[in-house]
Amino acid sequence: MQKINLPHQEPIKFAKYIIKKELNSARVKVEFDELPSLALLIEGAAQSSAALGEAEARNGYLVSLKEIHLLRKAQLKSFEIEVKHECTLDNMNSISFNVFENEQNIASGSFVIAMR
Repeated sequence: MQKINLPHQEPIKFAKYIIKKELNSARVKVEFDELPSLALLIEGAAQSSAALGEAEARNGYLVSLKEIHLLRKAQLKSFEIEVKHECTLDNMNSISFNVFENEQNIASGSFVIAMR
């Protein structure tokens, strides 16, 4: 397992380490101090997208959300989030995600990150 490199600091650093990385996708361990809302799950997915980039930490900004679905409320504080790079246009990256709690998909959607 590889540590994820983010400019975030505790207590708002939710993405902890990369479980698995492939060419255009990654699976990341994400942990919260409390049961997360949908907004926190989305932030965890956005942080997880750092696993798709270079090893150095870069600033990115969440600029849009699309097709966001909460399939079931979270019951735990620890998750695996799968992110997939869909496309890039200039400094904008489109990423899809699925949040898994004990291998059950509880949330999904996509977002655009603007890299600085």
